Amino acid sequence: MSSRTPSIPKDQFDACVPAILADLRQWYEEYKQNPDAPPANPATAAVWEDLPDIDSKAVVKTSPIWKKFLGIKLDPRLIRKGGYRSFDDLIGDLLPRLRGLCPDSRALAAEGPNAN
Repeated sequence: MSSRTPSIPKDQFDACVPAILADLRQWYEEYKQNPDAPPANPATAAVWEDLPDIDSKAVVKTSPIWKKFLGIKLDPRLIRKGGYRSFDDLIGDLLPRLRGLCPDSRALAAEGPNAN
């Protein structure tokens, strides 16, 4: 397996999804509480309306969550350029991409215990 291949098969990924979502939700709530963000101003709201809710650079900071569950850091190339409109948009994009990198259980079994 490469350093970009999750260490768990798809069925284990599926079992981890609730825990992954809980950790990502916690990260998102903390991200949204950014103390450096300027206060809301209705007069300038239109200037910011085209910005994503979650910046793609911020998503890189979720890498420890993915490492915890998948055994790999988040490859920044998997993150959508331009960011995400919402938390649901983020997970709707990243979860399938990362699940797709996971090997099938049958493929792991065929490799045997000595496969590297």
